[in-house]
Amino acid sequence: MAQQIEVESASETTPWKPHERLFFDRLGERLDRDDFTEYSARRVNNGKQVFSHTRVYQGEKLDRVMVSRYSLRLGRWGLVIFAYPRLDYDLPAFLLHVGGQPPERTLLTLDLAPCSSSLDLEPFAQVAREHRAALELPDERLPLLESVTSPHLLHCTFKPLDPERFLAAFGAVVETWCRYIDQAAPETDARSSQARGERVLELKRVIFENDPAFPVFTQAFGQSMSDTLAEAAFGGTPGLTIRDFQDVPPPAVGSWANKKLGLIWSADAQKRVGEAPAIIRPMVRRIIEKDAAKEGLDRITVEFVMRCEKKYRTGGGS
Repeated sequence: MAQQIEVESASETTPWKPHERLFFDRLGERLDRDDFTEYSARRVNNGKQVFSHTRVYQGEKLDRVMVSRYSLRLGRWGLVIFAYPRLDYDLPAFLLHVGGQPPERTLLTLDLAPCSSSLDLEPFAQVAREHRAALELPDERLPLLESVTSPHLLHCTFKPLDPERFLAAFGAVVETWCRYIDQAAPETDARSSQARGERVLELKRVIFENDPAFPVFTQAFGQSMSDTLAEAAFGGTPGLTIRDFQDVPPPAVGSWANKKLGLIWSADAQKRVGEAPAIIRPMVRRIIEKDAAKEGLDRITVEFVMRCEKKYRTGGGS
């Protein structure tokens, strides 16, 4: 009972509570906060916890706004906000993922991702340049997401991040996004709407395939609840249908290699990952390849795959 109270109390005092409050305050009436769908799941076992609390909203110009607090380890909290426009409006998608062990080891991705090739990103570019310098963030793309994010994405991977400066940067990005919303007028061109729909769907697909949380959710809550949380994040119009990833046969054993990282897979290693549900195979592969590259390996063996499984199953990768 005491542990349950501790967990519930911690969920109300996450380091990202001010950011969540700021987001809602700045959006104001652009978001209908009186109409939402809520999902919550928690697994506590021997002092360890996996937790997810998600709400999904809409607005006049916003098809889906997902706000999710999560924890993959007791005492470590993350905040995810994915917001996608209605296809009648030429707006960027709002993407935030922040977590880790702030402020010393913060994990951050913050972007206004274009949903069309004609969107003017200069207002966001100016804000990103100013706050990238203030936060001392790298001026580089994220390879796994660069095909769907803007060139101005702000990110860091388990690096120090000044809390006050980040809150200011977050507020500036939210303000910029609000101006995009206010200036957007409905468009009636069906081809433009279709093109935006294809781009939003690809954005959702790439983010989903590279999100390491869902294998953890599957392990903790089971496949059905993990799928529900994925639908919350990536549904809508257009929606990523999780069933599209299911019942896909694994690739031919021995066919995996990552030339960019200089890695090859042993047949046994590939076969083991191929036994995972199709829905999570791509992200599992990317996580393992990233860990192998960090260790300077040139060959991924089944023993290394099993070591990664143990690491992430016990929360060592959060």
